[in-house]
Amino acid sequence: MGLTGRRILPYILDAAGVGGSLMLDDERYRPEHEIDVELRYTNIHLQSISGSSEAVSGHADSQTLSLWSRWRAPTGLTALNRPFRYVLEFSHTQFLGDLRGAMGFDRLTSLGTGFELDTSEYTWLTSRWRILGRYKFGDNVQGWSVGLACSF
Repeated sequence: MGLTGRRILPYILDAAGVGGSLMLDDERYRPEHEIDVELRYTNIHLQSISGSSEAVSGHADSQTLSLWSRWRAPTGLTALNRPFRYVLEFSHTQFLGDLRGAMGFDRLTSLGTGFELDTSEYTWLTSRWRILGRYKFGDNVQGWSVGLACSF
């Protein structure tokens, strides 16, 4: 029994899905800067499967259309015998199908900035480490995040 005297019921959702993405990607790498732009459409059909509680059974068609871009350029400083870079990032996602409005918004935009350290001269395991601060916003939603990433 819960604190209110009501019984708390566990709900179980087991789901399976099938889908895919189509992406157009343009990458331009030059010594003075790098730019990467991607346009992606994703469509995934999800369906609850046996073992799911009746209260959470159902299906959904998850669809998104996204534009993502990243600009990297040297700061003029070096670290680990490689250029230390600044990074600028932009992304915008439109939620379509069953996702449209499901979380209280139809679109989400992200603006980010940070730095990237090239570690390729000293390790074979990772080639770059990146830290970015991002501001995300859309209808009825906004927030900040900090991300740490590495490239293998």
